[in-house]
Amino acid sequence: MTEGWAIGLLGIVAGLCTTGSFVPQVVKAWRDGETSAISTRMYVIISVAFVLWLGYGLVIGSWPIIIFNVLNLGLSGVILFLKLRAASPRRRGA
Repeated sequence: MTEGWAIGLLGIVAGLCTTGSFVPQVVKAWRDGETSAISTRMYVIISVAFVLWLGYGLVIGSWPIIIFNVLNLGLSGVILFLKLRAASPRRRGA
């Protein structure tokens, strides 16, 4: 019983660290509107990875994996949206 609880706690702490790492980037990109240093390719790949991790979490029924990958997908999606919006020709005034 204790071992299962410890494994769940490990998943929650890992999820908090991963999700928490995206928050400063989202806040900075949202406030500044500056996304030129952000790699579009990296955020597309990481978003696909979060979708795959979410699928994996659903298959094995792991709530920490499901919850944190939904949150991570949302945060990385915001960054990707801001990046693509800043790169659009209409936004650049062309």
